[in-house]
Amino acid sequence: MKFYKGRLKFVIPLSVIVGVSAGYMLFNFHQDVPSLHKFLIILGASALAAIISYFLFPQEGDNPDDVGPYR
Repeated sequence: MKFYKGRLKFVIPLSVIVGVSAGYMLFNFHQDVPSLHKFLIILGASALAAIISYFLFPQEGDNPDDVGPYR
């Protein structure tokens, strides 16, 4: 599988949005969670969102038979 740099324009902003929203929810609604656990949850949520979105967003040339919206 080839690494596509074009997908990063979706992956990076999405993982930042997930990290910020996870931090907001943890720091405002779950004060009893220890700080280290909050950090690990935010890091895991951002990483999981990045991995999933990298594979789900299509890139031109992934499927030669597909005539998707990237023309």
